[in-house]
Amino acid sequence: MRPLRLFSTDLDGTVVGDNDATRRFRDFWHSLPEGQRPLLVFNSGRLIDDQLALLEEVPLPQPDYIIGGVGTMLHAKERSELESAYKTSLGTGFDPQRIGDVMAGVPGVTMQEERYQHGLKSSWFLHGADDAALGEIEAALVAADIDARIVYSSDRDLDILPKAADKGAALAWLCGQLRIGLDESAVAGDTGNDRAMFELNDIRGVIVGNALPELVSLAGLDNRFFQARATEADGVIEGLRHWGLNPDKRNTGSYS
Repeated sequence: MRPLRLFSTDLDGTVVGDNDATRRFRDFWHSLPEGQRPLLVFNSGRLIDDQLALLEEVPLPQPDYIIGGVGTMLHAKERSELESAYKTSLGTGFDPQRIGDVMAGVPGVTMQEERYQHGLKSSWFLHGADDAALGEIEAALVAADIDARIVYSSDRDLDILPKAADKGAALAWLCGQLRIGLDESAVAGDTGNDRAMFELNDIRGVIVGNALPELVSLAGLDNRFFQARATEADGVIEGLRHWGLNPDKRNTGSYS
């Protein structure tokens, strides 16, 4: 198993939630030898500005890259050319206004606050939707000639994104640009909108102890997915140790 060169983590419910646990994760991360510490990527449904503001409020380590808006935005402080290149890769056919017109005919749906919206992400609340209801929305989008995908998580959050975008697709694109193999990468999460990261070929995963069933169901399917007992950031530390990241040992990528 190859040493880890990149770690991509969700924020809320994963490394954010319990500030004491977040602080332990920060200290763990900083204690890794600099030459063996993987690149750190935050991969959240929050928009980029919201994540940057969060970094001022909670004791997180500074990330190398930020993926925002459920895979529709990229922040690359040291390589700004990647930001525009990624946006271009998502295409130009996404139209939030037309999506809004379609969603106006869906019973029980309400638009999320403006701070959760941007030009490549249309976000809604729809409680308790089953596969049939989601299928009807997808069919309505297709009928309106809208090329988009639906990401539904937490039995409530409905994100409509460009067909080429989700957390996993964004991460795979970034790894490709950085020439880092997916087999040299690990991810962590707690809800269904993190699932796309786990479904990437050869990726290793950490499912935190507080994860929802929609993600926990992956744990028994493949030994690439580690189910932590600890919750939130403590579970992330547990998982990273499992995948060979240990301040006291060389990063081998092997089981702890």
